[in-house]
Amino acid sequence: MKNLLFLFLVFFKLSLGFGQPPVLDSLKQEFAKAKRDTTKVLLYEKLMKASQGQAAIDYGMKGLALAKRIHYDKGAILCGNWVAFISVERNYSKSILILMETKRLCEKNKDSIQLAYALAYLGYAHGKFDHQKGLQYYFECKKLMEKLNLTQSTIPINTIIGYEYKDARIPDSALVYLQKGYAYALQTAIPIPPSSFYMHFGEVYYQKGQKELAMSYFRRSIAAIGEAFPPNGQNDGQAYLGMARIYRDRNELDSARYCAKKALQILQDVKRNLYVIQAANLLFELYQNSNAAEALKYLVISTTTKDSLFSQEKGRQIEKLAFEERERAAKTQRMMEAREIAFQNRIKLYALLAILGVVLLIAFILYRNNSQKQVANALLLTQKEEIQSTLNLLRSTQAQLIQSEKLASLGELTAGIAHEIQNPLNFVNNFAEVSAEMLDEMHEELEKGDTTEAIAIATDLKTNLEKINHHGKRASSIVKGMLEHSRASTGVKEPTDINALADEFLRLAYHGLRAKDNSFNAMLETHFDPDSPLVSIIPQDIGRVLLNLINNAFYALQQRTVETLHATSLQHPPFQPTVTVSTKRLDNAIEISVQDNGPGIPESIRDKIFQPFFTTKPTGQGTGLGLSLAYDIVTKGHGGTLEVNTQKGENTTMIIRLPLQ
Repeated sequence: MKNLLFLFLVFFKLSLGFGQPPVLDSLKQEFAKAKRDTTKVLLYEKLMKASQGQAAIDYGMKGLALAKRIHYDKGAILCGNWVAFISVERNYSKSILILMETKRLCEKNKDSIQLAYALAYLGYAHGKFDHQKGLQYYFECKKLMEKLNLTQSTIPINTIIGYEYKDARIPDSALVYLQKGYAYALQTAIPIPPSSFYMHFGEVYYQKGQKELAMSYFRRSIAAIGEAFPPNGQNDGQAYLGMARIYRDRNELDSARYCAKKALQILQDVKRNLYVIQAANLLFELYQNSNAAEALKYLVISTTTKDSLFSQEKGRQIEKLAFEERERAAKTQRMMEAREIAFQNRIKLYALLAILGVVLLIAFILYRNNSQKQVANALLLTQKEEIQSTLNLLRSTQAQLIQSEKLASLGELTAGIAHEIQNPLNFVNNFAEVSAEMLDEMHEELEKGDTTEAIAIATDLKTNLEKINHHGKRASSIVKGMLEHSRASTGVKEPTDINALADEFLRLAYHGLRAKDNSFNAMLETHFDPDSPLVSIIPQDIGRVLLNLINNAFYALQQRTVETLHATSLQHPPFQPTVTVSTKRLDNAIEISVQDNGPGIPESIRDKIFQPFFTTKPTGQGTGLGLSLAYDIVTKGHGGTLEVNTQKGENTTMIIRLPLQ
């Protein structure tokens, strides 16, 4: 039965990728071209699986030797597993040694799939002489397969365990596992047809004494000739042998002799000597009382075959004893190594104790130093708190300065706002006076009874009231804008008309400056993009930015005006101060530019103008926070950019780009 098990394992190994052996010539040509040793190892494995007999073993041993020489564990596992498996019948002890080393490599490299095969092959090898040890490896393989969720189509472990129990003559356990394997074969498309189980069920039931049931399975096995994969004449021979025994037990001697002869012929053809002996002994028994010549013939066959088999079994037993002796020697070596390791561990322990003493001494020194450091750290902590307090004070002062900058810009707006608000107030006052006079006229017409004239006066009066309301709202919006500019930003963005915002702050800044210096005049130019969309911004924040940039432009024009007045008219043509505010829509942004034709910004200070507290104005006229605050509002508050483009003696342009969201 072991040889049938061998065929099953061969097939399932091939099903992992070697269903059809590669052509030997092609593999040899590929091997001749191979440069890397690892590639040669893998080709040795393919050559081994494509070959048969001693040639396959030779390829496998060469691949295994090369893999060990180059420390290629994967190749050693692949070659070792297969060459050990196919060498069991030829060199039993060497096969087991290779399998044990392969098992160790699988565990080291965590190759669980190949480990499952190694365990199955170890069970197969040990089961030849020790069924208990063979079952031990099979169950270890089964446990690993369940952990990895491997199916029976990878390794038919239930069927293999059933065979092992049958050969150990434990029929109840054999029946349980054979039935599991049979059920799986019925449910799946694995190439082990259910008919291949019939003969084994027959032998198990015969062992259990259920001869009629055994006979039915033997007959079903013979009827299914040709279905088994791979083709296995041993199944037929054993089935006929089982039927012959049952016929003998029934005393149906003619049928028993017929079946026994069929079994002997088949088993001799497939060279299954153990079962040849059983069939020849049964025929000797059946003929010894009726035909001495026939009985003698079968006795000779039995004796000759037994002598041959005995020599083979004796050789295997010698190999087994040699293997066990090597195992005992290895165990002794391991014990000696364990004692050496224990001695080395004691040396290491003493060394560790010495190191521990040194560490304790160092710890004491560190503790003393740490105590001194704690005093220093306490002093540093006090100094840190003082520095932190000073820093907080500086931050508070900076916040106050920023607020002062905002209030200063509000002061600059006040005069402009007063000018702007005066116009609507004049309209309100004038229309209010006219409306009072019209009410008197309407009263007189009503006393006269002229309702038509009274109605006309009422219509004009309504028009005056609408104008009063309009200019009152205009004054209210100017006051509202002033209040929004003076208070802290809410941080809430809203859709805003950039053109209107820029125009408003240009006029307010100009009127504010004129209120302080009525001698100053400048041309105000605007170039607004008519397609400019509403932009989501914080209006009061961007208003502060525009106010600061426009005020800086006016300041630059004042400086150049003063410089021009000190120069002769022959050297300089008449200077016309001009501030130009423009808007332009880009692909993903809106661009606002404030340009003046002042003296420009010197290159030496160009990189410093956005730094906090940097200013070129005289003391008391500027905090140096205007451009810094504007830069933070545009870049951090709105995700935009603020750039300067200047030419000395000609102009300066401040460019704001705000993203369109």
